[in-house]
Amino acid sequence: MESLASMRIRFLYGGYRGQVLKRARHLLGHKEEAEDATQEVFLRLIDSDARALSHPEPLAWLLRVTTNLCLNRLRDDRRRKNLLAMKTPHNDQHSHNADARTTLTQILTGVPRDLQEIAIYHHADGMTCDEIAPLFGVSRRTIGNRLLAFQRLALDNAASV
Repeated sequence: MESLASMRIRFLYGGYRGQVLKRARHLLGHKEEAEDATQEVFLRLIDSDARALSHPEPLAWLLRVTTNLCLNRLRDDRRRKNLLAMKTPHNDQHSHNADARTTLTQILTGVPRDLQEIAIYHHADGMTCDEIAPLFGVSRRTIGNRLLAFQRLALDNAASV
């Protein structure tokens, strides 16, 4: 007989896999990488303690884990590329999307994680400040202020890129 936890995981996977995949694809830019990240998110759900399975807003938890996982992968990928670039001659045949994604990664890495998450919820997912506020347990005004802080830091980072 299937346990309550495994039934909950099956329910969450069936209900939220598409949204997790969409977030991962938006951040990573590649279907295969996004699918790998999606699987990793649900593996983390399986490995997590019971609190994750009973989280009052499971989609928020899943999207937060997805965002953090993808940002970490982008940072790790950038580090690997920088190390490789130091060892090999520079190749100028990068696509526009790869350059844009690299610039975005450089901008995001110069911004605190909580501001990264809020900006992704707002700019990538199209969520309003009123929708984001409960996810962080703060007021709508605080989210607005954090978005302004993100924009200032992002502009500063973009200018230095």
